[in-house]
Amino acid sequence: MFADAVAYGIALAAIDRGLTFRARAATMSGSVLAILGIGVLTDAVRRGVFGSAPESQVIMVGASISLAVNATVLYLLGAYRKEGVHLRATWIFTKVDVIANLAVILSGAIIWLTGFRLVDLIVGAAIGLYVIKEGFEIVGEAKEAREEAR
Repeated sequence: MFADAVAYGIALAAIDRGLTFRARAATMSGSVLAILGIGVLTDAVRRGVFGSAPESQVIMVGASISLAVNATVLYLLGAYRKEGVHLRATWIFTKVDVIANLAVILSGAIIWLTGFRLVDLIVGAAIGLYVIKEGFEIVGEAKEAREEAR
């Protein structure tokens, strides 16, 4: 949630600013997202090494609430995602949240139905890698926008 607040704050700061500033804001958002992905991936590895006991129903409830909020925000941002690289970065950030929420719900359901707890680590690692990829995508788009601004 803190990372989302940072991304939204960065995007708000870039409104009514020049293209170079907006591109820098998108670069910051992409960097935050990539760092977040590294953290998620690291946590999945940590849980794999030291063990974890995911509570499937708690995971599913939390992810479902988060999904409702993130899906609403994604819908609202959809109309603005082509209004600038900084807003596209925020839209991608939120899209990542929605996809991660869906993956966590699926993971929780699999654990609940089968007891196969390893899926938590697999999904966690996959989410981490996906988040890193999207962070680098944002940084790449921001770089293109900076080059266009010159």
